[in-house]
Amino acid sequence: MPRYLVTTRRSERETAVSAADAVKDEPGITPVETSNPQMVTVEASEDAANRLRHKLRDTHYVELETRHKLH
Repeated sequence: MPRYLVTTRRSERETAVSAADAVKDEPGITPVETSNPQMVTVEASEDAANRLRHKLRDTHYVELETRHKLH
């Protein structure tokens, strides 16, 4: 399953809920790493990530996580 980074926009950190709180209880979204509540890693289908991106578009970024293998 693809992983996505959900981050709270810096300009919204005083007023918006944290990224961890924003993804909690969202259908199809599984939090993987939440040690920094403003930047969390989640597993989600592309459709679920797109729904989350649309819902949070004014306060958070939802971006596909890019991984690189080292040889």
